[in-house]
Amino acid sequence: MTGTDLASRLQRALLIIAGLTVGGSAAELAMLRHWKSNVQFVPWVVLLALAATVVAMARRPSGPTVMVVRVVAVAAGLSSAFGVFEHVKGNYEAGPLDANFADRWATMSGAGRWWAAFAKTVGPSPSLAPGALALAALCVLFATLGHSTTHVPRQPVPRANR
Repeated sequence: MTGTDLASRLQRALLIIAGLTVGGSAAELAMLRHWKSNVQFVPWVVLLALAATVVAMARRPSGPTVMVVRVVAVAAGLSSAFGVFEHVKGNYEAGPLDANFADRWATMSGAGRWWAAFAKTVGPSPSLAPGALALAALCVLFATLGHSTTHVPRQPVPRANR
């Protein structure tokens, strides 16, 4: 197997992982009915964009397509970080209402409250679930490695004189 064959197989594997991650995340969001507020539509938009990038990379992409895929992947990674923040913030805001924390929430240290929110000791939101978007984005981004973002037209091969 040549280095090019191996690189091609690895790129395909990364796209398969990204596609499975996108599909699994969409299924999970659907089961959770994750569409009750405007901010809950963000991961749906990101998943659609990531699905489009997987399809675009599965075909032989041109330089401009690779550039767009990379931009989408970076944006998806940033939205993943936003999702983690939103989940932790939602858990934090639930602290004073939580039966186990209501009586002591006000006396806990700030770091203790934030850790409880991050660790999902308090609140309903899974803090790291949005990280699946980052996983898919990284797989797509790494699948673009080795692709040129500049389009170099093919030079015609001269025919041998007969």
